[in-house]
Amino acid sequence: MNNRWIRHLNMAIVNFILLTACLVLTAYYCFSNGNVSLGIIVVVLLSLCIMLNLAVFIFLKRYRQKRARALAVYTDGEKMPAVGTVSDLEIPMAFLTENGTFIWANAKLREVFRDSIKMTSDLKTLYQLKLKGKLENSSLDLSDTVEFCGRSFNMLVNVVRSEKSGPESFMIIVYFIETTELLSIRKLYEEKRTAVAEIAVDSYDEIFQSSGEAVVNEISVELARIFDRWTDGKGAVIKKLVRDRYLLICDDKALEEFENSRFSVLDMVKRISVGNRIQVTLSIGVGAHAENAENNYSLAASALELALSRGGDQAVVRKDGKDSYYGGSNVDVESINRVKARVMASMLSAEIRKSSVVLIMGHKNADMDSVGSALLAYRACVFAGVKAYIVLNESNPSIDVFYNKLTDLDEYAPVIIDTSYALNLIDPNMLTIVVDTSRPGLVECPKLLDYTGRVAVIDHHRRAADYIKDTVLDYTETYASSTGELLVEMIRYMSPDADIPLIEAEAVYAGILVDTKNFTFKTGSRTFEVASFLRSRGVDTVSVRQYFQPDMDMYSAVSKVTSVATLKNGRVALARCPDDIKNQKLVSAMAADRLLDISGVDASFVLSASGDGTSVSGRSWGDINVQVILEKLGGGGHITSAGAFLADTGMAEAEQKLQDAIDLYFKN
Repeated sequence: MNNRWIRHLNMAIVNFILLTACLVLTAYYCFSNGNVSLGIIVVVLLSLCIMLNLAVFIFLKRYRQKRARALAVYTDGEKMPAVGTVSDLEIPMAFLTENGTFIWANAKLREVFRDSIKMTSDLKTLYQLKLKGKLENSSLDLSDTVEFCGRSFNMLVNVVRSEKSGPESFMIIVYFIETTELLSIRKLYEEKRTAVAEIAVDSYDEIFQSSGEAVVNEISVELARIFDRWTDGKGAVIKKLVRDRYLLICDDKALEEFENSRFSVLDMVKRISVGNRIQVTLSIGVGAHAENAENNYSLAASALELALSRGGDQAVVRKDGKDSYYGGSNVDVESINRVKARVMASMLSAEIRKSSVVLIMGHKNADMDSVGSALLAYRACVFAGVKAYIVLNESNPSIDVFYNKLTDLDEYAPVIIDTSYALNLIDPNMLTIVVDTSRPGLVECPKLLDYTGRVAVIDHHRRAADYIKDTVLDYTETYASSTGELLVEMIRYMSPDADIPLIEAEAVYAGILVDTKNFTFKTGSRTFEVASFLRSRGVDTVSVRQYFQPDMDMYSAVSKVTSVATLKNGRVALARCPDDIKNQKLVSAMAADRLLDISGVDASFVLSASGDGTSVSGRSWGDINVQVILEKLGGGGHITSAGAFLADTGMAEAEQKLQDAIDLYFKN
């Protein structure tokens, strides 16, 4: 039973109310029965009772005020001589009763308010909002921050108890330490902190080669005008470093404005039309809140690298240990410069040759691109004469047909190993090659990354914030159709005359077909060149389709999922995979692809139960960036193809989180 109301019951007030009621009723009875004299006597007694209680109230109030003012102040405990009373303190303070009734305030607090009525009212409100609940819950920390009359204060509280009993034995002393000037200085400091940004023009070489020097010069002039408009009135400075790089220096206040506008310059430069055949886009990396300008520049450089690895056309702000993303709506532009592929091939070959053993792994729940690129990485090790293994714990429905065919071959059966076997092969001179992912939590064996001193990453997905760092090689190209496409180009540079076995060529070709949706998405001229090379190695386009062709049950399951889809936000199809369907993750991916065939659907998401959580498969035609949407749920991928896994999350909750992420995307 809650007895809190009993503890706060004031019996003196109760007795006064009861006595007053009795006198009023007695006076009424006397006058009603004609006994006027007795009625007058009762009225006189009632008046005396009221006056006496009023006098006692005034006396107690003055007594409490006198008692409050007389409280002594000691320098070091009560055993030292008093140095004065609370009235002498030079900080605003007030005394309240246990119930929050105002008792007394010193002159310093009255100077803050100047209006006694407002002071009493605000102190009562302060008690109700910030003290009452803490006192009732016996909280030890009663401090807080408050604002009065446009001024800021740190509030400190003492509860003073007397050895005597009675209503006057309990008082609350509230001290106010003004922080208005300190907060103003802090705000000024935060606004004036220097932030550094590095800006890169995406696909500069491609624009130059396709449009010529004259057009590039005109683009530079237009960029200067746009930068001037973008930074006008913000106190920021932009200077050109080299042909395609710019340096931006601004303060935190300007950076906040840039973030609030979601870096509007990203959209402004897309409207440049001076004869360029390729749209102009920017990548921006911002570093802020570091110890000095040098560290801010280092943050900006790493943020720019992240923006470029995610496909460009976006800004990445790196501050306080967190990354914020803006933009990223443009489809990746294919690079026509093959120098990087040749350099990366040379670097990978050198790393392989100085290794005692090479372990290769893709992502969990491997698909054809992951398996195909792992096989090509294995082939590169064979060409270099270095022992290599592919870490693959188990097959899954999306690769079952190919996996069974592969493991029937004598060469590959001993090459494919599981996690426990791989951990036994750890060697100080070992190299680990990660393909088709750059996220440490998604690889087939995350522990390998902890024990490996040298890691090489080859991937075509947009890089997430938690990418694998400290690598000896990182070849991430988001324009590529697949990781297999990148590996084919590298293999051709590493061993121009070497032949790729048919089974490996088929795996890579199948991976390209799956990732491009039969050469529909992310397909450039280099993709067709790689496909042509694979065809020249004997790949049969008809037989390859058997690796990912659904059976009747799978086809029926996909149709069942698409039939329950609903349209959200006018352009997004959303569906759930029923619980009775097998291989839900594969069915969800295929259903998400199928939903894009519906007129008016620009993006699709399918949810499916997966272990102790919910998986989400997202697809789009490119106008809607499903990667940005699913990154809000901890996922990632491409602008047109992405996925996410929500651990310990039911289907309904996951759908609501997905809907919130979609709404936020359209809002921004």
